[in-house]
Parts: sequence; C-alpha cells; structure tokens
Amino acid sequence: MPLLSFTDPGGVTTLLTDWERGWVVQPGIKGLDMPAYAMATDESPGIDGYEVRQVRAQGKTISIPLAFWAHDSRAAYLARRRTFIRALNPKRGQGLLTLTQPDGSTRSIGVRYQDGMEGDESLDAAGRRWCIGVITFAAPTPYWAGGEVTHAWRTDPGGDFFPFLPLVVGNSQVLGSVTVDNDGDDDAFPVWTITGPATSVTLTNVTTGQTLVLTRTITGTDTIVIDTRERRQTALLNGVTNLWPDLSDASALWPLETGTNELTLTVAGSTADTEVRMTYQPRYLAA
Repeated sequence: MPLLSFTDPGGVTTLLTDWERGWVVQPGIKGLDMPAYAMATDESPGIDGYEVRQVRAQGKTISIPLAFWAHDSRAAYLARRRTFIRALNPKRGQGLLTLTQPDGSTRSIGVRYQDGMEGDESLDAAGRRWCIGVITFAAPTPYWAGGEVTHAWRTDPGGDFFPFLPLVVGNSQVLGSVTVDNDGDDDAFPVWTITGPATSVTLTNVTTGQTLVLTRTITGTDTIVIDTRERRQTALLNGVTNLWPDLSDASALWPLETGTNELTLTVAGSTADTEVRMTYQPRYLAA
C-alpha cells in the first residue's frame, strides 16, 4: 500500500499511514487525480459551437478521511491532536502532501489546510483518546511533482564527457545537441546552473523553437542560476546580483515539453572547468 505523509512549512513530517503509531487514512480519499480545467472560448455569429482559445488547469482540493489516536492516555492524545493542529496552520505557509509507492517512487503536491479539524465530539466521531474526520487541503497547483531530475554537462582535462551525451566541446565554447525526456504529464520548468568561466550562455529547445540567451562574463569562482519555474522566474549571479538585464530581448524561459526534447547548449568563453547543469521536476496529473 502507498504511504501518505504531510510535511509542515517547518519541515516536520507526519506519516498519516502509520497504524502502529496511531495514524490511519481511511477509504474515501478524493482529489488525488486530475484537476478541473477552465477554458477560454470564442463564439462567432451564425456558427454553431465555439473555438477553444486557451485551456488552464485549475487548483483543486484534496480530502483525506483520517483517524488518529493515542494508546496510553487522554493527555497523550490531546498532545498529539494539538501538535497536528499547529502543523496544519495554513498561515504558517504551504505544506507538502507526499505519496510514496512501494517501489520508493514519490509524488508530492503543495497544499494548505482548508477545513476538517474544527472539532467534532459526536459519539461516532471522537472519544477520549481518538477521533476521525475528513481533512480537506487546498492545492493551489494542479500538479503532483515527481523526484528531481538532474543532467550535467562538462569535460575533464582528458576530454571525457559526463554524462555520456553527444557533446562537442572546445576550449572556447561548450556546444552540443542533447536529448532530454520529460516523462511528466505536462510541461516541466528547469533550473539552470552555469559554473564559469564563461562569457555568454545560449540554451535552445529545438523541439519548441525557443531560446534563452544570457550575456555576462564570469570567472571560475562564479555561478549563474536561471530559474524558469512559474511564479519564481529569476536569473542571479552568485545568488545576489540580478542578471535580468543581461537576458536578450527575445529570450524565453522555456519549459520542457512532455516527451522528448531536443536541446542545444552553447557556452562561449568556457574551459574544461565550465559546467552546465539542469534540474527539473516532472509534473503529473495524478498521484
């Protein structure tokens, strides 16, 4: 059976499927799979139907029937309940629901508590050392995130390439074509890390026809991080200096499409110490 856990904004994780410690998820979970979609449409006079102009996945709610108890005392039960309520406080920030399959693979989604722990002392809902109820979480993003995937490209002084990808590397630039397979159900937005030296970086997704160009001279002690994730988009030098003005006007902070993506990477002014690293999390429509 899969394991389900909640991690609060402070990083404390509660395993909700832990019978021995007094946590059980009961049958009837709702909201683990596809979100609802909103469609922007256009209608034309005299023509039946409409054209779909835009499709947008919406945030959703996840409802979890949960029972928990304490084996030893009423005091222990109250302490557990109060600790859990404190962890659920949505004003503290966003928490994380994580579903772990028997093979160890995980999918997680950012959530905030919405309702369900108001306190129901009905005979069939609570006792001196136990309670049951349905906790509802609001999930602003419609997607479950898989584990991080990282690809890194560089050479060592002997000219070997890591990983084994069809890159051609010269003393002045890293230039190559690589294939990245996004096995998620939707676009995945990568975080790029470029370790110098370099004078400019050109990252192109040939599959989508989009290119990102950043021109900035950096040394071997410098690191550029370009975060293309939605609502987080930044370009920073050494975590401090804003490099947004160094992006070309035509640059796009492009995503990886679902499936195969053909990429070309160019780093001018590079040496054998230069590294290009890409990290992303596949996004899935179901847990």
